[in-house]
Amino acid sequence: MDVSPVLIWFLIGTACFVTELALPSFFLFFFGIGAWCASAAAAALNLPLTVQIAVFLVCSICSLILLRAKFRSVFVGEAKEKEAADRLISATGIVTEAITPPSEGRIQYKGSFWRAVADEHVEVGETVRIVEDKNLVIKVRAIKKDKEETKWESE
Repeated sequence: MDVSPVLIWFLIGTACFVTELALPSFFLFFFGIGAWCASAAAAALNLPLTVQIAVFLVCSICSLILLRAKFRSVFVGEAKEKEAADRLISATGIVTEAITPPSEGRIQYKGSFWRAVADEHVEVGETVRIVEDKNLVIKVRAIKKDKEETKWESE
């Protein structure tokens, strides 16, 4: 049974795409593109195996270099996550469950409730400033504390 090189390259490309879904490292995608380019070249030109491998390598490397940064920002979305975290810092919220260090409490920020920690005890109903975001636990400081520090610094 003789298997067509076009089919082999096509299946290698498909395997790269499927593996990329399981292991989101975002470089196997470009080897899949290279394999499909090699498949198309083999179908159109009946090339020897060494030329097919060269087409695969050149297309994979070129697509990786030229397209990875653009596609990564579209598919991965890291920039949006960082922007959201940056907007959270220095925002204010209301304490809905008292925060007594080292235990967590809860704050309300933009209609959502977040787990929160603080260096000092903060009572329910106090307004707090968000200082840091650590894996869905928000570190806060009471706003009255901020005003006292500003007062001491100005004297």
